[in-house]
Amino acid sequence: MSFLSRFFRFLRSSFVGIMATVADFAVLEICVRLLHVEPSTAKIFSFLVGLSVQFFGNRTFAFHATGGSLRRQALLFCCVESVTLTLNWLLFRFLIRSLHLPIELANLIVTFVIYVGFSYPAWRLVFRVSKPHEQGPGGPGAPSGAA
Repeated sequence: MSFLSRFFRFLRSSFVGIMATVADFAVLEICVRLLHVEPSTAKIFSFLVGLSVQFFGNRTFAFHATGGSLRRQALLFCCVESVTLTLNWLLFRFLIRSLHLPIELANLIVTFVIYVGFSYPAWRLVFRVSKPHEQGPGGPGAPSGAA
């Protein structure tokens, strides 16, 4: 894959990330400001909404990986995102409790740091779709050199 192709894939994934962040941010604000949910708890709900946007957006739009196994991708994505959820929650909690950052700023910092440092590199593996092997002249399953 050329550098330009990888760069555009990163841009598409970043766009999906922006949409997921908007969804995450909206849910966080609604939970905290309107429903009076504790911010650390609200972050879990908002993360799960953003997670859904990330999975389907990256699978279809950013990585064009709809030819891959949905089950395999979903399983790997959930494994990666279980680590991501933990990292998000720990960093968010640290920023709001120890550094006393406003939840909005903490949320943006967490989203960017975890996306660039962990999620995007891991998703490149999650959404990898293997190309079918070219068939030899004997067709599928024929030994090499068979005609």
